[in-house]
Amino acid sequence: MLGRGGAWVALAVVVAVAVAGCGSGGSTPAPVTPPAGGGGGGGGGGGGGGGGGGGGGGGGGGGGTTPPRFQFGTQGPWAVENATYDASAGIQETPVVGLSTDENQNRWLATPSALYLLRPGETRFRRFDERDGLHMGANRMRYCRDRPVRPETPCADADVSWGVAAPEGIRSIVGGGPDEVFVGYHAVHASGWDCAANGDGQDWCDPDRHSGKIDRVRLNADGTLSVERFDLLAGNHGAKYWHDRSIYRMVYDHFAHPHTLYAGTEHGVDLLFPDRFRWPDPPMEWLDSFNDDYMGDHLHASVCKDAPCDGTGANQRLGDWAGLAIDANGDLWHAGRWAAGLITWDPDPFHWFARNGAAFKVAFGDPYYPDGTGNMPVFPVANEGHDVLLTGVAVCPDGTVWFSSAGPADGVMETVASWDGHRFTHYLSSALGLGERPVRDIACLPDGRVVVAGYTTGISIWDPATRTSRSIRAGSGLPSDRVTAIEVDRMPAPPTLHVSTAGGAAAIRVLP
Repeated sequence: MLGRGGAWVALAVVVAVAVAGCGSGGSTPAPVTPPAGGGGGGGGGGGGGGGGGGGGGGGGGGGGTTPPRFQFGTQGPWAVENATYDASAGIQETPVVGLSTDENQNRWLATPSALYLLRPGETRFRRFDERDGLHMGANRMRYCRDRPVRPETPCADADVSWGVAAPEGIRSIVGGGPDEVFVGYHAVHASGWDCAANGDGQDWCDPDRHSGKIDRVRLNADGTLSVERFDLLAGNHGAKYWHDRSIYRMVYDHFAHPHTLYAGTEHGVDLLFPDRFRWPDPPMEWLDSFNDDYMGDHLHASVCKDAPCDGTGANQRLGDWAGLAIDANGDLWHAGRWAAGLITWDPDPFHWFARNGAAFKVAFGDPYYPDGTGNMPVFPVANEGHDVLLTGVAVCPDGTVWFSSAGPADGVMETVASWDGHRFTHYLSSALGLGERPVRDIACLPDGRVVVAGYTTGISIWDPATRTSRSIRAGSGLPSDRVTAIEVDRMPAPPTLHVSTAGGAAAIRVLP
């Protein structure tokens, strides 16, 4: 192994990354120019991306919707002050798993069993659950031959299947367009399915194939919800692979390619254009015919266990994409249990995933060798395919990419890494002001400071320029030291740092 700390050189190469069950190859599309004056980054978990603000929403990647009621880059409807939310604000359960804002600056909050809404000017959250249309608990979505169907659509009993969240409920949320939020669920996903008995992992016969997934939730004028369910399915593979179910993280692009949603799951990363979603028409329309209109499923960086990948797909390690961030070009960083990479933008959902390895500007982790040489998987480990346990990724305005880890399995003690486009630098979390080794999440503020969150020690705001840090703990700005997620809302100025914890949530606009 190489020594600890300092700068680490990695191969920053465009590689033909395998997509499990999908082969490799494809051609690289023409680059897309970001909107003039715009930046990258979405207002999603993981800290969003770098770059500037831009105009006020609408249009872009997913097709236009009603413009937001406030101008990006202005103060917005919320006071420039800090707020904490707990039972006194109407939140009936803990922990809080997400706090996010939409393009009207509604504050959406989630616990595992409910979605909450606080509109500008209000002081108490409104609660929603399966009785309001969320696909959890007893409110299951009906499928006929795997197509989503309306209640009045006839279907033989033998052709009916159901989709709903696992008992663990809501896992993640992210704010979308005006009056819109996306809810990601835990899923039931047992391993070992081989429905074709040929070893390639087809899981079309798994009765839980519709478990988990994503609800698109929109607020109606009368205060009720409209809910549409996005059932992730590997595109153009004969409806054989239902690998992407549990929604670890979502990010939403408000700036570079507005109204583009990304979801990181236990297996791959999906691109979605929510404004292009439609029901199958006729009801038994082939799944790819309507899914390809709005869904790209899926892409991922991957490595192999204890040896470089040989192109056969054997011994691949991939998934648990807990970190997503959009850069200034509108490209997507993803960070997971074994690997990380940068997926380039493509406006066509089918072409987005059909590019396979050609979709990646950078992919880390393969090939990598026990002596520490090769293409490092962000952190040094004893061999390729060993756990690096990435928990977050964020892009700062200067383009530096930051990664957090719960603790590499058998490598260095450092759990924070930065990538300057050429090499990694690794940091002990204590050097950044955090009171524990594992890092729960990471984000970057528009001023270039980095926010690191602990599992049990609150958050630390670290300034790379001055190499100083300031902590925010329970009792001094957070409801609890047990952080579950952080994100930065860059739509207003100053921005808002959202911190979700085991005891409530905080919206921080006045930072130390």
